[in-house]
Amino acid sequence: MAHQHQVGKVKRWRKLFFLLVLNVLLWGTGIYLWQQRNNGPPTALHRFTASSESTEFVRDGALRQHNTNFPIESEHVILVNVTTGEVLFEHDADTRAYPASLTKMMTVLVAIEMTAGEEMTIRADFDGLHLAGAAMAGFEYGEIRSISEVLHGAMLSSGADATETIAYHVSGSYDGFVALMNERAIQIGMTSTNFTNASGLHDSNQYTTAYDMALFLSYALENPVFRQIFTTRNYPILTATGEERVLSSTMFFALETSEFPGGEILGGKDGFTPQAGLCLASLATDGEHEFVLITLGGRSQAANVIDALVIYHYFLD
Repeated sequence: MAHQHQVGKVKRWRKLFFLLVLNVLLWGTGIYLWQQRNNGPPTALHRFTASSESTEFVRDGALRQHNTNFPIESEHVILVNVTTGEVLFEHDADTRAYPASLTKMMTVLVAIEMTAGEEMTIRADFDGLHLAGAAMAGFEYGEIRSISEVLHGAMLSSGADATETIAYHVSGSYDGFVALMNERAIQIGMTSTNFTNASGLHDSNQYTTAYDMALFLSYALENPVFRQIFTTRNYPILTATGEERVLSSTMFFALETSEFPGGEILGGKDGFTPQAGLCLASLATDGEHEFVLITLGGRSQAANVIDALVIYHYFLD
């Protein structure tokens, strides 16, 4: 009898355990279905293939502006040896500033990570962009362009017609794409950055820091497609009538030469609004290491380019 009682007791415990496991499974399934019903399918952000790990630079040995005699005008500056991760020079690099068209670098990166060899139909508010004084790549509404043409139009020509096309193509809505930009910024570690548009047109709620932009660029340059576009000087395309037209880098256009004593500027993206001033994000090399330089808030003519050459010359020569 004692043995039968023990066997019955074991069976009851097994039954209770089975019911407990079943309840947990059903509860978990219910939670999943509820989330799917209320939140919909996973957001497009889950399609990103690049690493989402954030990074930081070593700032301990950085030279500060107040310890130098640099004749620079940019209000916010940072120079990073991205080969070693060391900050070599910085000036007010953590203060919020307006990014102007440096914004388009994030637009291009998100597009690269979420598209694959697709064609895009040019779609933009051309009248509104012209009224806002936005730079344009020269595309025409409704024409079909390759993703490569549109990305080069955004980066080299700084075309807002290209960035709006990217936004609608990738997300189906402009606001949806801007949300992806902000999510990507958080993943990269840009804790002092917020985007409200994909082109860089002025908005008091769109801001960044020189440090955040350096983090972004060092990260984005690990993507070979982004790097190729960022370092391209000229990109020929055909018009609707079959004539060749060239998309040219506005940064390289502003440089008399990309070489300087001690190194060479490999690529860059410039920007300007009256509120942001002249801005520049650039990549240079001394033949051994690579360097990222961000300058924001230049006020006199060509201040962003001149400041970059002064700083590169000092540290790389």
